[in-house]
Amino acid sequence: MRPLLSRFRSGSHTLEHLTAAVLILLAGLQFGVAASDGRHRGAQFALLVLAVGVYWHRSIFRRRANRDVTKAVAGLAEAAAMAFLRDDNRGDRPAQSPDRDAALPSDVVKVRSLFISDVHLGTRGCQAERLIDFLHHHDADTVFLVGDIVDGWYLRSSWYWPGTHNAVVQALVDIARRGKRIVYVAGNHDEFVRDYVGLTFGSVEVVEHAIHRGVDGRAYLVVHGDHFDLVVRHARWLALLGDAGYRTALASNVWLNWIRSRFGLAYWSFSSWAKLRVKNAVNHIGRFEEVLSSEARRHAAQGVICGHIHHAAMHDEFGIRYINTGDWVESCTGVVEHHDGRFEIIRWVEARPQQMPGPSSVVPFAGAVA
Repeated sequence: MRPLLSRFRSGSHTLEHLTAAVLILLAGLQFGVAASDGRHRGAQFALLVLAVGVYWHRSIFRRRANRDVTKAVAGLAEAAAMAFLRDDNRGDRPAQSPDRDAALPSDVVKVRSLFISDVHLGTRGCQAERLIDFLHHHDADTVFLVGDIVDGWYLRSSWYWPGTHNAVVQALVDIARRGKRIVYVAGNHDEFVRDYVGLTFGSVEVVEHAIHRGVDGRAYLVVHGDHFDLVVRHARWLALLGDAGYRTALASNVWLNWIRSRFGLAYWSFSSWAKLRVKNAVNHIGRFEEVLSSEARRHAAQGVICGHIHHAAMHDEFGIRYINTGDWVESCTGVVEHHDGRFEIIRWVEARPQQMPGPSSVVPFAGAVA
């Protein structure tokens, strides 16, 4: 009895959830009765109450998500501040000290720049373990986070933040502690970051877009790319609907790859395979690449590095070096710039095929698409 009563403690949303659910149920029943009896005014009033109840119920989730997001951001800021404070207290020792480098794995690859996007922390499809492994095995002077690192769209409707997602944040904080430069480019799913564009937090710079000077002599426009997606820009409701369908496809990836792992087979993305076989999706990708290449020319750049469409690619088809970093929910890809100026797409599920998620990583289908 005590555990049950504890759910109704001060500040708990359980009682409010229950009240809103009862209101929705009663309004729905009243609407059905009034409509069947031909009482149009009663039906209209019941429908209005039903709409209010649904809105109230949804607002509870939003308030809870906003509260937890605030706590998460505050915790991240505190962790970063403590990390840099500890560094300051150690005197004038160089940021890249030998003991920090010694903590890196023996098979670490040193690169000039690292680009990742579309991590979607806060969703069940995020492959955080693989990303952490990828970050631990690449030592970059500059890390570009090319948008959609945190999925604010999902967190506003349903809070999901396991320990592995905190571990990703900690891995990025550790990179900053080693004196590396981190550039956070805002995306559409983490559009709240745009409120902080132009600010710098320690080694982390928040920007709308950036110009990266490559060793190969090119200037690269680094941008997430959502501003050039007509669906996101002019039909947000359609983008949200498509996002829900996309999460359903990602849920199939989880189950399918759990079964494949039982047979010793490598990771394979059904959602990515299906997307590339739908003619309209293929045409959309081609159009997106062309528009981003034109935007690079407008910035007097010879290349563009972006994300957004979850399709890793690198080519010069439009007279501009086009590079898309891919994502960390389907393909698990990142882009590295080597010290000799060569850019490379790293497909981590192929580079580290043994890093398969175990059965504990599988979530119920209903939960995955909630």
